[in-house]
Amino acid sequence: MPDQHQQTIEVSDPAHVDAARRAAVRLAERVRADEQWLGRITVVTQELARNLVLHAGGGTVLLSQDRRGLDLVAVDKGPGMANIAQCLSDSYSTAGTMGAGLGAIRRMSDAFDIYSQPGQGTLVHAHFDMDDVVADATGLKVGAVATPYPGEAQCGDAWAVLDNRIMVCDGLGHGHAAHEASQRARGLFLDHDSSIPLPTLMERLHRALADTRGGAVAFAEIQPARGQVEFCGIGNIAGVLLAERSRSMVSANGTVGYKIGRVQSFTYPWDPATVLVMSSDGIGTKWDLNGYPGLLRRSPAIIAAQVHRDFRRLNDDATVVVVKGE
Repeated sequence: MPDQHQQTIEVSDPAHVDAARRAAVRLAERVRADEQWLGRITVVTQELARNLVLHAGGGTVLLSQDRRGLDLVAVDKGPGMANIAQCLSDSYSTAGTMGAGLGAIRRMSDAFDIYSQPGQGTLVHAHFDMDDVVADATGLKVGAVATPYPGEAQCGDAWAVLDNRIMVCDGLGHGHAAHEASQRARGLFLDHDSSIPLPTLMERLHRALADTRGGAVAFAEIQPARGQVEFCGIGNIAGVLLAERSRSMVSANGTVGYKIGRVQSFTYPWDPATVLVMSSDGIGTKWDLNGYPGLLRRSPAIIAAQVHRDFRRLNDDATVVVVKGE
């Protein structure tokens, strides 16, 4: 099973800048020893964290590493930017510095995105490819944030992507037992034959989790050629399609690994402008992105981090997975 590592670093003091840098480099070293690659990650993480202290009064660096590479998202609720293009220029500064931070981050990243609202904060995304990353033939872009219940070291949620299929699992409760259940679900999902119908996969997962705490699970399969997405869910994993007409997707009651009823899937329209959001119940159910102009044009990582920042509950693990077409 390909490793997936996620970490959240709170940054509110200059001393935290080095902590964020060390954490990112440790994560990157798990998968690649290229000194130039690690050097770019070092500089970008340091600049992201430093900007949080200098310009926002603090914030969070979200680190995520999987087979696609390393993602860093800096999240804050600071003053925001009225003119992003101006802030990206190397000569512009609002804090008496050389003003090369955001420009350097953009140049050194393999993919870069930013979203900011004056008075409401900023999110900056930097992605670094793996050296052997294979182009995604499905044409899908994915971003995710998964954080544990406050005070827990392990997240009881898990998510994964295999070809054009996406899974989110919320292990019952939180802590080690929930983590064990969700990781088993993730492992089975990543090892399955993607020609298996989603309801059949759910039934197999139900049997495989029988000796664990169990959990809520949802699968989505994007089928661009058919202009549809298929969704199969048991429990409280929310699936929402954001398009010209936004709609929620149907999950059945039950707990995978403990008790489920009839398993079935449902199909919904999909086109290149559609955005799929899947979330565990650590994210509030009444989130709404109408107050975020232009957000849906941003990268999935930015969208996921924005939803997590503003609609996370602090009484559970919290996961948001966002999927867009090219």
